[in-house]
Amino acid sequence: MKNSFVFAFIFLNLLGVKSYAQAIKETIDPIFYKAAQNGYPIGAIRGSVYGRLYASFEVDNKGAVKNVNLIYPLVSKKISHLLGFEAEIVGGLSKTPHLNNVSEGKYILPIAFIYKNIYYGDENYPTNRISEDYFSKDFQFLKEIQITARSDQYRMLRPFSGIPPASRQIVEY
Repeated sequence: MKNSFVFAFIFLNLLGVKSYAQAIKETIDPIFYKAAQNGYPIGAIRGSVYGRLYASFEVDNKGAVKNVNLIYPLVSKKISHLLGFEAEIVGGLSKTPHLNNVSEGKYILPIAFIYKNIYYGDENYPTNRISEDYFSKDFQFLKEIQITARSDQYRMLRPFSGIPPASRQIVEY
């Protein structure tokens, strides 16, 4: 009898912890979704570049978002500056309003930049995934955010013909 009581107590506690973590995740996902929706970077639209990027960040005990970093894929500073993905992601997440202290922890946010190249009739969904090395108990993965752009956006910024180049995924850099 005593063993079944202990088992039931442990089971209910584990169930409560899981539902509590899920409740936190459901509360903060929309906040980060809105923060990361700055938009598709103009440099990436001009270059017909798409991909799935992963940002890591921490929420401290006061609810402030800190240490925002792009962890995958790693590209050179020059390419990163030209495309603008990192600036959009870090800028958007850094402007996240203060959360409650219940959200304290480390998170990884996957962001899929989907590119529709109208000239070539392509709709490019990212296929790249993060390495298993990043899956640890320290970080919680949030729900993926999808941001879409079309090749006819910012057409006037393309030199010469206005025809976009063939699409390519960011992991090719």
